[in-house]
Amino acid sequence: MSSDSGLEDLSLMELFRSEVETHSEVLSSALLVLEKSPEDTARLEPMMRAAHSIKGAARVVGVDVMVGVSHAMEDCFVAAQRGKLSLTPAGIDVLLRGVDLMGKIAEASKDPQADLTGHFSRPVASLVAEIEALIAGGGRTSGPPHSAPGATGPASSQKPTAPGKTTIVFPEILDTAAAERLRRQFLEALECGDDPIRLDLHATQDLDVQGLVLLAAIPRHLARLGRGRLQLSGISRALATVLHATGLDTSYDVRTGPAPEGA
Repeated sequence: MSSDSGLEDLSLMELFRSEVETHSEVLSSALLVLEKSPEDTARLEPMMRAAHSIKGAARVVGVDVMVGVSHAMEDCFVAAQRGKLSLTPAGIDVLLRGVDLMGKIAEASKDPQADLTGHFSRPVASLVAEIEALIAGGGRTSGPPHSAPGATGPASSQKPTAPGKTTIVFPEILDTAAAERLRRQFLEALECGDDPIRLDLHATQDLDVQGLVLLAAIPRHLARLGRGRLQLSGISRALATVLHATGLDTSYDVRTGPAPEGA
């Protein structure tokens, strides 16, 4: 009997992860389309249903941290449908980070011994607070995105450290969606005339091909414009070795450890 129950629980968890994967693709695709075409409000209904489905699947298997994220996102889409908020690029960035965080929770659930609540409660609480502030502000973000201390979810954000200076924080895992957000943040900083632009990699564990391509493209773009300074901070010894081996260290002012505020 206990064996059958264990198989049933395993099957439910696999179904849960499948639901998250399927509906996360819907959310990511629709959010990226909505960012380019904010008038395309028809995207809101499938996003609301996707978040609702993830919430239901998470409740069935008792993954409360997933319930928290998906419920907050569903509330945001409902508010947008009712005309109570407009999803700006900054707001969409918050929601895309929600999709990223749900993916990390689903991936961690593959370990039956994982303490999902203990591991994700703080980043989930931080993100839910951002989404609630987004709803309360009618789509306006109350400040730059941030991660709670010890957060494990991706935390791509752009935060001014002083007038004319911008820090772009790289996430722990640099996937396609994260790379696109970082690219947009870099272009926004250029439009504002910010100098220097600092790339903070303190949370990044490793750089894959996407990360290296992005780091190579940024200085080339600045060189074509003939302006701007670049800094890298939070570089571990392992990342410094990778940058040196690829020659990218010569394109940046590389700083080991987090850069001091206002530096």
